[in-house]
Amino acid sequence: MSIQTVDKVKEKSSIPLYFICFFTIITIILIILRIFFQDLSEWIQETKDIDFKILMEGMNNGLVNFYDPVAISDWPPYYLYFWYFLFFPIYFPIYLNPNNLIIGVYIWDILRLVLTIIIVREAPRVFKEKKDLLIFYMLSIVGFSIDGYYNNVNFLISFFLFYSYVFLEKDKKWIAGILFTLATFKITALLFLPVLLLVRKIKWKDLIYYLVPFLLICVPYIIFPNYFSQMFNNWFYSDKEIHGILIFDSIMWKALQPSHLMFIGLLLIIFLENLTNEDRKNLYRIILVSIIAVYYVYLTTIVFIIPVVFG
Repeated sequence: MSIQTVDKVKEKSSIPLYFICFFTIITIILIILRIFFQDLSEWIQETKDIDFKILMEGMNNGLVNFYDPVAISDWPPYYLYFWYFLFFPIYFPIYLNPNNLIIGVYIWDILRLVLTIIIVREAPRVFKEKKDLLIFYMLSIVGFSIDGYYNNVNFLISFFLFYSYVFLEKDKKWIAGILFTLATFKITALLFLPVLLLVRKIKWKDLIYYLVPFLLICVPYIIFPNYFSQMFNNWFYSDKEIHGILIFDSIMWKALQPSHLMFIGLLLIIFLENLTNEDRKNLYRIILVSIIAVYYVYLTTIVFIIPVVFG
């Protein structure tokens, strides 16, 4: 191996380390914000960790009433029911003693950081193009920061889908399908399959490995159709404060918030890494990154900030 090749390997291996430091610093800053600044700002007090508190209220409804409204939010619950079981290990100690809420919040912080570090560290072994890795990491920083501020769950979607792709690369398709299914507690994770089909990582016949676990986990919606219709109606709930120019902006805000950018970045890098024509890859890279940037600026300012602040 030449000296130049060794230098390139070292340079590439150092990239994840830099970003691991970024994610760690962001986590520490958000913890400091919670401890020292929450009481100094009414806005921080109302918004910091709000998604975690909403999740807790949804869990308090119980599994049978999982889709009933929660007092703390205008948005009714809309995750697939099995989220109740995924989140239960965090919820149960808080249910036994509400004073454990803050402990649960810190556990969620640590879990987010640990799973994100795993993705960042492993990504160069899966994806080889340095430019695409940097784009993925940059989008992940934005998504991670917003996800961490509100203490949402999007890091789990990214983790499950990342390892679904890893096991697909190892030709362990049933495991890939199960991990994909776990990510679909937010239904937008279904976008993973069209991307895989588009870049020909899977064939149409391979959908069986993904759809069988997904359909099996959805059997309760067949047995209890009212349960499904309640969830379906919650999907299309339109918040009066969240609106933009387009009629579906409120729904899209729920499906593709800025906190989802790590998941969006993962879909992007999977798409780009599987293009063989370099000229086409460069063109698509510019177009798609531009679309993502413009759309999320629009989504954040026009759809969210302006209606909430001035509405």
